[in-house]
Amino acid sequence: MVKNVNTLFSITIFLSLIAISLILSFGRGFSLLTLEGINLWLALILPAMLPYFFITAVLSSLSITSKLADKFSPLTTRLFNTSGACGYAFFMSLIAGYPIGAKIVCDLRESGVISDSEGVRASTFCSTSSPMFLINSVGAIMFNSTTFGLILLVSNFLSAIIIGIIFSNYKKADKPINKPFISSQKIDNILYESAYSSVISVLVVGAIITIFYIFSSLLFHLNILTPIIKLFSLVLGDFEMSKALTFGLIESTNGLKILSTLSIGTLTLPLCAFICGFGGLSVIMQSIAYLKKAKIKTAPFIKAKLLCAVLNFLITLIICLIFQPI
Repeated sequence: MVKNVNTLFSITIFLSLIAISLILSFGRGFSLLTLEGINLWLALILPAMLPYFFITAVLSSLSITSKLADKFSPLTTRLFNTSGACGYAFFMSLIAGYPIGAKIVCDLRESGVISDSEGVRASTFCSTSSPMFLINSVGAIMFNSTTFGLILLVSNFLSAIIIGIIFSNYKKADKPINKPFISSQKIDNILYESAYSSVISVLVVGAIITIFYIFSSLLFHLNILTPIIKLFSLVLGDFEMSKALTFGLIESTNGLKILSTLSIGTLTLPLCAFICGFGGLSVIMQSIAYLKKAKIKTAPFIKAKLLCAVLNFLITLIICLIFQPI
């Protein structure tokens, strides 16, 4: 155990030294990359996330959570083998997007409202992009088409349900505990606490997005991503589209932005759906941070995100081939 800790410490120090060397070598270019990452977060993520972080924080502090959980219980028990509380987490995930679902699942597990196995099941389907991000940020702003955003929303919703049904078999014998959620927060302090937690959460998200934006850009400039891009090019037949996919797998917003600058083809929207379904390493790391805090196993969650990306791609491709919105 001590040996593993020492090895991890050494690797961390080594990577930190490399990062510092890169920062010093890029100089002003690094500062510009940082500003680009922050601007990306300010323009596309902050407006879509801050209101939802606040609303979910308020709802989680009120007794309405238990009432909503009771309403969802019959449906979520049958579909996902989870209690109504996980139905509430799913509902808020669909509305608010990444990483709200993981945050609520974490809160529910730490409060003892759901069991370990329920937490794992819920983590797999309570991880979606928000309607505002898909319709407004991606559809209207990036592609100048709300129809694109609506198609992404439909595939996102269907994939989440399919994922939830598939992973309902995880430790199927462990039944939902159906324990009511009781908030210990004082009603007269809800506004301040909700505002504070939502601002902190959205700043953390912004920092992670910026870091991954810088990380992917540096890797590209150092030609480290080039072999991966060329590999994707063998399948997609287009270098720029492959570059967008590669960047999207690291930080989804940047990948989607690059895709929106290219000429629109048959695979454009399905690739957008793939990136939104996976979420990028940036989103996955945000979600894993919450899940680990609640000691929820993350391996099923990662498998679910990979499967979700594939399902998103296939569903969107089918919709595009049938209705030809492009």
